[in-house]
Amino acid sequence: MTAMQGCANQAKETPSHEAALGDTLVVVGDAEIRLTQTFKPGQPNGLFDGGISVTTNGNVTLQAEVNAVCSMPDLPNWPQYDNIYGRRLSEGETPGVEGGKTDWQLLLYFDGETKEKGREPAPAWAPRLAQNLCRKGDFQDK
Repeated sequence: MTAMQGCANQAKETPSHEAALGDTLVVVGDAEIRLTQTFKPGQPNGLFDGGISVTTNGNVTLQAEVNAVCSMPDLPNWPQYDNIYGRRLSEGETPGVEGGKTDWQLLLYFDGETKEKGREPAPAWAPRLAQNLCRKGDFQDK
């Protein structure tokens, strides 16, 4: 019975383009990533200065600014990967104010390879969040 309750209590993932502030974007393990500031669309296929909180076991453990640049396979002059990067926010800091600083960066190649490019490893939830932001995998438009 307990296992069934655990599944029933798991938050529902909301596609980023439909999400309101406070909605859960992704769930990875016991971490729930919620939208705290709406992403700004950018050129050409970017989502910038989005705010997220990471909640683990009911406690907010991290506030972060996240950016994603999405690509498409086999598109001429486009990279063959999606790019997600971000940084921790200090208490009271707003996403998008301090540009240019990045703690972690992850390139997700379309052949399945991943490459860390930041000064710290990307969080375990970064690939799933990139899928949501770039409308790939389970989040692909139907």
